[in-house]
Amino acid sequence: MHLLKSVLVVLFSVSHFPRDIKGLTRSIDQEIKKEIDDFIKDVYLPSNNITGLGLTVLQLQNGEKEEVLYTAGFGLADKAKEIPNTNETQFLIGSITKSFTATIAVKFLHETFPDLGEKVLDTPVRELVPEYNFTLSDRFRSEQVSFRDLLAHRVCSNRNDFLLLSEATNSTSELVYRQRYNQEMCPIRSEFQYSNNMYAAAGELLAAIAKKPYETLVSEFLTELGMSNSSLVQPSDDFSSMPFRAQPYYVINNVSYPSNEGLVKRVTTTNSAGGLCIPPNDMDKYLRFHLNEGQIGNSQIIPKDVMLWLTKSSISVPLFGYKSSEDDVEVINTFAYGLGFFLASLDGWQLTEHSGSVPPYTAQLSLFPKQKIGIFMGMHEGPLWVSPMVVHGFIFDILRGVNSTTATEKALKLIEKARQKQESKVKQEKVALFRKPAQEKRNWAEIVGKYGSGSSGDLEIIEKLNDQTNATQLYLNAGKWYRGWLGDEDAEGRFLLTWDSDVNQDYYAAGDLSGGEAYVQVRNGTAELLHRIVDELGSLAKFELGNKFSRDKVWKLKDVHA
Repeated sequence: MHLLKSVLVVLFSVSHFPRDIKGLTRSIDQEIKKEIDDFIKDVYLPSNNITGLGLTVLQLQNGEKEEVLYTAGFGLADKAKEIPNTNETQFLIGSITKSFTATIAVKFLHETFPDLGEKVLDTPVRELVPEYNFTLSDRFRSEQVSFRDLLAHRVCSNRNDFLLLSEATNSTSELVYRQRYNQEMCPIRSEFQYSNNMYAAAGELLAAIAKKPYETLVSEFLTELGMSNSSLVQPSDDFSSMPFRAQPYYVINNVSYPSNEGLVKRVTTTNSAGGLCIPPNDMDKYLRFHLNEGQIGNSQIIPKDVMLWLTKSSISVPLFGYKSSEDDVEVINTFAYGLGFFLASLDGWQLTEHSGSVPPYTAQLSLFPKQKIGIFMGMHEGPLWVSPMVVHGFIFDILRGVNSTTATEKALKLIEKARQKQESKVKQEKVALFRKPAQEKRNWAEIVGKYGSGSSGDLEIIEKLNDQTNATQLYLNAGKWYRGWLGDEDAEGRFLLTWDSDVNQDYYAAGDLSGGEAYVQVRNGTAELLHRIVDELGSLAKFELGNKFSRDKVWKLKDVHA
């Protein structure tokens, strides 16, 4: 225990600086460093019942001729082996990867189609790469969708992450192909509809134009920025033999458990949406690149006017916050999405940011362009009850001269507000979603069978001996992870599902102590997977009986892709 406590201090700080920078790099002021360290160790980590994270803080000063840099690791990357988090420990950054994909896209499209200028973002992808035959749910969307639509979440197709979550396919190409079966949620460009699938498509389309894999495009970009210790998650990764990568853990009742790394590796089918792993001492180069408007040292990697494409509002995101009382101490307003970045304000200050979550990993990147401040945090335990933005706001206040006591009091109020909200959730009595039992048991022959969905893959219900009960039960199998036993049926044809895989860890890492209350509803030749969302049932995926949308049939009918 004493060893564990001793490791929970900052174990590794900046010890070297990149040579290819515009000016002088110096260590952060020791008093400010202590204030940040103490806040993270004594306040933020305990408030979330987690023990570790990675941190990058960068501030450009004196007209960008000088900079203050601090990178650090807290806690243990691997608890069993007592390997510490350092500034060289990789953290999976999840959807912050979208900002990399968008940045690579504007760079590559500008270089490949220089005569088009910014119009390249609004040119239909079928004109830029006709041989790919990218197809969506309707003709107009298929013919007119552009890179701006894909990168700004303007396509308005159903988000539908089931293929990713179930790992019904291990092929990005198949996942993108199946988007033609994904239902529209709204007219194209009319609303912000967040989509990992459209970022997967963007990566595939960039690869088709470049005639090289997306992974190669990423590697080349990381090399240009000097980010030599960063990489994408690969199906072949063995986390346990990667001491430089923070291991995943989920926490239940203050006890930390190792997560199944296979659940994390599902992200490989949408790597362009969320698969990058980056250590704090590589992330400083990315922060510097953006704060310097595309410049690294004396090299302008991307022209400044092209960099502006990323932070120009592409679609409204009306996530406004308002103070409800004098006790409200901080307001974040998100008003738009650019390309790979949310455009927001923090207490009136300009903020460009993105978060990332691949449970149990969570990450947050914040850029304050006017103050030339960049902050990154990566965590590998979940759930988080208190947002990383509390730490980012605290550091932002400290760096711009706010008194430490004032900054701490402000952060503590935010933490207390989050605690009360979580406590209220725990105390709130759950509404029973399982209705009265069915009056008559159905013949299992009406339920057993193979089902399919164009956008979600295959699902099968079989009869199987349950070794735990020594009785035959109905058993569901969808993809690699959505497997479970069907229990009692209610009057609406819904069966309570008991998971028979580690997919319940997704729910634990998100704070659902039930491990995911789920059902399958079978009626009229359809099977629909449902799970609890607060006091209602939300649909995970819906399947039709028969082989119309079976994987073999759909994938064999695919068009010839580049």
